[in-house]
Amino acid sequence: MARRITQGIAVLCAAVWIAAAVWRPARAQAQTAPGEQPVYTYVALWGVPRPQWGDIEKFFKDAQPALNKLIADGTIVGWGNGRNWTHDESGLTHANWVSATSFEKIKRALDAIRDALPQPAAFSTSKHLDELVRSTIYGGKPGAHGTGMLWIAHYEVKPDQTDEFTRLFESDIKPLFEEQVREGTILGYWLTFQAIHSGPTGGASIMYLLPDAAAIDKFQAALAAYGEKHPETGPAMQATMDFTAHRDYVYELINFGQK
Repeated sequence: MARRITQGIAVLCAAVWIAAAVWRPARAQAQTAPGEQPVYTYVALWGVPRPQWGDIEKFFKDAQPALNKLIADGTIVGWGNGRNWTHDESGLTHANWVSATSFEKIKRALDAIRDALPQPAAFSTSKHLDELVRSTIYGGKPGAHGTGMLWIAHYEVKPDQTDEFTRLFESDIKPLFEEQVREGTILGYWLTFQAIHSGPTGGASIMYLLPDAAAIDKFQAALAAYGEKHPETGPAMQATMDFTAHRDYVYELINFGQK
């Protein structure tokens, strides 16, 4: 049973960040949890040749003061930079993101970062794609920052099942994440859908941020224990999705910060 619930929410987070599409047809829209303001995240994905990793990672570190200033003045609510920990055929090696409560603030943040720092040459010669996503349910430790790990579990939700998928996460999965935030195993979590459709329209991601790799093991153990107590949750989640399309992505965070 623990294996089934692990498959049902998978152990998460890369760069497919945060969502219920603003322009998605009504049948595929997810509902925002009561009292939670939607958070948009702009994600830049990079396929950087290995000799240039040092250049792009230096840029990520140099950008930290500007990003922290944007949190302090209320422009953004979070940011992060990471290197892909589990490479695949896509060739993507790095990701960086900023999160805010509006598209206008996302653009303001990107402009500020570009004005503050010269762009490394690696940006102009690397494979690149962007995603803009919207979180509907989320939580975490206020003020968390530093290094860590980000796990993203991506799914394709069946037509007309987005509301049920969201409801199950809210009622059955969110309590586990909230418990793990209190324990310090998880620093942040998000249920996400695409805000701009750059992939299949049913795409959804469950993502979580951890302080280190050891926390992944702790969360896996907590997830297995949760599955034993709630054996119905995994099958219920799987019934809402095409599980053959499931993918996991793991990033080692160079730095991150959140409000």
